[in-house]
Amino acid sequence: MAARSGPRNTRLLVVGLVVASLAIITVDYRQGDSGPLAEMGRAARTFMAPLQEAVTNVTRPVGNFFSGVAHLPSLAQENTDLKRELADAEARINATSQIEAQNQELVNLLNLKQSLQPSSVPAVVISNGMSNLNYYITIDRGSNDGVRTNDPVVTGDQEGARLVGIVVSTTTNSAEVRLLIDEGFSVPGRLATSGETGLVIGNGDQDLSMQDIPATTKFPAGDAAPESIFTISYSVGDLQSRFPPNILIGTVSSVVQGGVEPDATVSVRPAVDFSSLEDVLVLQTADGGSG
Repeated sequence: MAARSGPRNTRLLVVGLVVASLAIITVDYRQGDSGPLAEMGRAARTFMAPLQEAVTNVTRPVGNFFSGVAHLPSLAQENTDLKRELADAEARINATSQIEAQNQELVNLLNLKQSLQPSSVPAVVISNGMSNLNYYITIDRGSNDGVRTNDPVVTGDQEGARLVGIVVSTTTNSAEVRLLIDEGFSVPGRLATSGETGLVIGNGDQDLSMQDIPATTKFPAGDAAPESIFTISYSVGDLQSRFPPNILIGTVSSVVQGGVEPDATVSVRPAVDFSSLEDVLVLQTADGGSG
């Protein structure tokens, strides 16, 4: 009989627990937030809240990491697009700056053209043949535009004209210009401060020499601005200078004086940067002999 009462007792226990649970639930439902189960729920939530926060703090970076990994392709494309847009913007800014600089140079040449005598022909440098052996450029104006052999070529701005060289040959629509730094090129010059005159000679490099300057000539010293050298005009019999006066040739870069030599050794830095030369004026002077 004892063996048979075991299952019955178990069934009675289960039925009792179910009835008790239903009774508790009914009471809790009727009492709302003041019921016994509600109080236990609040206690459980209070206990679990720190644990939930800790778990969230641990798992959130992991979730963010995998979310970032999932978005890596789109972020890389956005980065590439931004870099391309930045490069395009920089290119537009550079192009605008170059255009503004070219426009300013043309305005300066126009102002210079209006102030110069004799008349002049504006031209663009289309070939720069500067090398260790020859210093020539080609311009886009020729005999059809009134350009002739022996015409001086200048550039400049509001401060005045600067000597470039001289036309040595022409075609109908172009001309070749010998630069003043070419070896053997010569132009009469005058020191701005003392008024001493001499011959400025090209040496086939970036510096010039000035001859026939007395060793006793006074030059600016200390922090004073470098001595400027300008072209001079002269006429001796049938021989005339082919260069108009007061065109800046360059500035004195060094002077050696003293000793037994009667003349100073004068080095001259040209006023023109020939490597960046783009626009020039051809002065339409009368034909004459070499000067």
